[in-house]
Amino acid sequence: MDKYFDVLIIGGGPAGLSAALSLVRGNKKVLLLDEGVGRNFPAAHMMNFLTREGTPPQEFRKLALNELEEYENFSLMKVLVDSLVGEDKYFVANGNLKGKKVLLAHGIRDQLPEIPGARELFGKSIFHCPYCHGYEYRNKAIGIMANEQIAQHLAPLIWGLSQNLVLFSNGLEITHHEAFKKKGIRIVEEKIEKFRHQGEKLEGVILTSGEFVELDALFLRPSLEFTSTIGLDLGCRVNSSGLYETDSMLMTSVNGVYAAGDIVEVRQSVVASCASGSFAGASINLALSREEFYGS
Repeated sequence: MDKYFDVLIIGGGPAGLSAALSLVRGNKKVLLLDEGVGRNFPAAHMMNFLTREGTPPQEFRKLALNELEEYENFSLMKVLVDSLVGEDKYFVANGNLKGKKVLLAHGIRDQLPEIPGARELFGKSIFHCPYCHGYEYRNKAIGIMANEQIAQHLAPLIWGLSQNLVLFSNGLEITHHEAFKKKGIRIVEEKIEKFRHQGEKLEGVILTSGEFVELDALFLRPSLEFTSTIGLDLGCRVNSSGLYETDSMLMTSVNGVYAAGDIVEVRQSVVASCASGSFAGASINLALSREEFYGS
C-alpha cells in the first residue's frame, strides 16, 4: 500500500465514512484507518434515519464500505492508530502513514454504571437516545436513571412517549421534584442493586431494599470519554463540553487537523454524525483544492 495520502481519516463510524465519500468524490486520495469497533454496535437496529430505519449498525457499515471501495482513491486499513505527529508538510500516523490533512472521527465510548445487567442490556432495552429507541416503547413502563439536571432534560422527552414513567436517581437527592410529581412520575432515590432481565429483554430493576420495579425499557445518560487520545496528544483543544473545539469548517485548534461526529457534536445520533462527517470532508476537500490551485 502507498504510504502517502491527501487525507488520513481516523475512525470508520458514520462520520468517518461520510467524510471519505465527500473526499473521494472530490478526487482526493483517502486512507481510512479503523479498528472495526463501533459505539453503536451493541444496538440491534438504527432508527430515526430516513431510508435506513431498522438497519443493523454493522450492516450499515458494510453497505458504506462496499460503496466506498468502488472509488479508486479510497483505501481502508484495519488498524488502531496509536500515534499521530506533524512532520514537515505531512501528518504521520503509526510511524509511516502520511497525510496532508487529518480527520479525527474516532468517536467516543459510553461509560455505563457498574450495575449488573447494564452492559448486557445497553442498546437492547437500556438506551441513551429517546429519538433512536423511544418510539418502540411508547405507552409502556419506562424508567429514567439520572441525576436531577439530566432528568429535567430527559423527563419531558420520555413523558411524551409514555406517562408510565419512573425516575431513578440511584442514591442522589432530587430537590426540585414538584414538576415530576405533577405529571405522575414516581421518584425513587434508593440505589439500584441490579437490572433483572431475560436475555436482552429488561424486566425491571431490583432496588437495594429488595423491591422490584417492573419496566420495559430504561433510559440513561452515560458519561463519555474519547476512544483515543491522539488528538489531545497532538494539542487539539477541547471545549466546555469536553468535546473537540472546532471552527466553522470543523478544523480543530491544530492547523490541518479536523474533527467530526460524536467527538464534536453534543446532539449525538447516526444521522447527525453522517452530516458532520460529510461537511468535514467537504471542508477538507476545499482546503486541499485551494492549496493545489493557488499554491501554498
